[in-house]
Amino acid sequence: MRNARRLWPWVLVLGGCSALVPGLRSHGQERPPAFEQIIGRPRGVPQLSPQGEWVEIINATPRWVVIQTQAGQQFPIATSDLGDFLVRWPSSLDALGNQSVVEAMGADRASNIVQTSHIDVFEGGDQALVGPTYYNSLLPTPYQIINAWDFYGQFALYGQAYPTSPSMLGAPVGLHVVGPVLNRVPLQVSLPGNNIATVVPPAGTELIVTRVTRGAVTYIRKGDYAFLIPREITPKGLILSEFVLYKTIPFPLFNPLR
Repeated sequence: MRNARRLWPWVLVLGGCSALVPGLRSHGQERPPAFEQIIGRPRGVPQLSPQGEWVEIINATPRWVVIQTQAGQQFPIATSDLGDFLVRWPSSLDALGNQSVVEAMGADRASNIVQTSHIDVFEGGDQALVGPTYYNSLLPTPYQIINAWDFYGQFALYGQAYPTSPSMLGAPVGLHVVGPVLNRVPLQVSLPGNNIATVVPPAGTELIVTRVTRGAVTYIRKGDYAFLIPREITPKGLILSEFVLYKTIPFPLFNPLR
């Protein structure tokens, strides 16, 4: 900001010169065509996919977050424009308690068995983000705001980019379950209607466990990574529809005062 203030006198001098020299136009007054095409667009921003983008946090204050894309572009975002803000913290099966709520989505292996490599965990007041669920379908439900993944677009690829055998009749059947933990080994959750679902990882792997919480500006740190979905760009910066922050330490070990 100090450098910006030092530049103001030179801008005024150059602006004055442009008014005196015929044919010389001020670049500050003549906006490039791209500016008018970008500002106010309802979907998408320059070099940012409307389906979402991985970014790195390069600065964070109580009012602003500055992100950098994989292409090296930097954008400011007002903390009031982060949209649906969630945080994902690494966790483990050992951290699950009787009051924990687990969300899992993966391949339906029959007999209420879900095969997936990842589960989300909700504790305390954050359990209001989900509800008891047992959903079996080719297409996932809108809860994927948390997983930050375009499942609708991915499933549309089946039969085209990823051909399936005739016996599969299209995309694999998925099972989405949400419920309180009954057992940790094997992982079992309680379902509506007195049912139980067992969650298993693919052969030879272990479950990746993530705790999901509501977002808070005090959680954001320089060097963090996030997945965002842009909604619009304005002269002040980006406006997001979704912002999912990824932390590298478990929630109980994080000190928001540092």
